[in-house]
Amino acid sequence: MKKSLFFTFLMITTFATAQAINDDLKNALKTDNTTALKKLINSENINNCHTIETFEYTILALAIKTNAKGCFTSLLAEKANIEKACGDKTPLMYTAKYGRLDMAKALIKAGVKLRARNSKGRSALDYAKKYKQQEIMDYFTSFDQ
Repeated sequence: MKKSLFFTFLMITTFATAQAINDDLKNALKTDNTTALKKLINSENINNCHTIETFEYTILALAIKTNAKGCFTSLLAEKANIEKACGDKTPLMYTAKYGRLDMAKALIKAGVKLRARNSKGRSALDYAKKYKQQEIMDYFTSFDQ
């Protein structure tokens, strides 16, 4: 009973705090326009969950998804939360899903928790395996040596 109440509360607060992403921010990420991105982000929105269709992402996760390398680097410099999970995935899980090895390396260098798990018990390594991202799997497993 307590577990179901907790998850109900978690879902309600997640949907209540998620924001629809605006077109300017989408375009900045799509075009990897760091100048536009810097004008659009602030301490109020940099770590929020943003909704696209029915999925939620942090701006950092969207930079990973769209492979916006310049925006990704800018977000790290602006101290975006590298552990923030939206849609039950952390930024590192998105690097694994999309095969963004350089971004995964940057997150690990920045101190991300490699073995963090989501509510289903999945880690970034699990996503690398699921999406058959061999380079990412090799990199993550190299830390177990």
